[in-house]
Amino acid sequence: MTLPDYDPAQAASRWLDSLGGLLTDAGSPFWWPTLLAAGVAAVLLSLFAGVKLRDIPRALFPHSRQDMLRELPVDIACFVIGSAVPFLLGPALFLTSIAGASVAVLFLSPLTGIPQAGGPAPGMAMLVAAAVLAFTAGDFMLYWSHRLFHRIPLLWRSHQLHHAPPVLTPLTAFRFWPWEALVHFCFGAFGQGFGLGLCAAIAGVEVTPYQVLGVNVVALAWNIAFANLRHSHVPLGFPRWMSFVLVSPHMHQVHHSVAAEHHDRNFGTALALWDWLFGTLYLPRKDERFRFGLSP
Repeated sequence: MTLPDYDPAQAASRWLDSLGGLLTDAGSPFWWPTLLAAGVAAVLLSLFAGVKLRDIPRALFPHSRQDMLRELPVDIACFVIGSAVPFLLGPALFLTSIAGASVAVLFLSPLTGIPQAGGPAPGMAMLVAAAVLAFTAGDFMLYWSHRLFHRIPLLWRSHQLHHAPPVLTPLTAFRFWPWEALVHFCFGAFGQGFGLGLCAAIAGVEVTPYQVLGVNVVALAWNIAFANLRHSHVPLGFPRWMSFVLVSPHMHQVHHSVAAEHHDRNFGTALALWDWLFGTLYLPRKDERFRFGLSP
């Protein structure tokens, strides 16, 4: 793999184009099917919980309109600025991904050798494996980057911005200072590269993950199913057995709770497996609700 040509003006142009495709681009966190799926799921869950139809807006947005509007400018600014990082700093993320892939290839090279260019194309099973491994390894690295921002005082001072709002919306997921967003992007890129490097070493040729509409199929499934409910007041929980594997919106609400017993719990982005393995998992009761924000 070679470093692609980089033109700052073109990168800025692609970034602005991406903002124009927030609702129509499958790679956008706000692709319209993901918003539709989140809205339908939220309404149905509320009805199943016994909430009357007229009370659903209050159940989904329990805070006052003033509370939401107070946080909205910061959320929008963080989202817009943060969305520029992958475009304007694309070469850094590309090199980070290459570093991850190189480490994986070198790790397996005594067993598999070095992948060769121009070999036979990998089959569908390998493409699917690449999608799963890239997603899983990237999620593993995000667990640790998130945990570092809680454990190191200097990093926590930056991360407090993400935990400050008393109301959660899908935009809260992007509430980071740009330098923190870059760190998380780099950790994720290294992990994804590592996953692809493992597949390339095993297959003996370069492998790209299976994609749908230009997006990793596993990431696309996660975005449609749960991403926009992750930062919300919808107490969507999973069966207990599934909660050791996937992070439900209810589980991530624990992470934003001001209660001391909930601090430093449920760091995972998509997979709760890491919290389970490293002792930071907290499974909330079905009736458990939380107050969000920063404790005094």
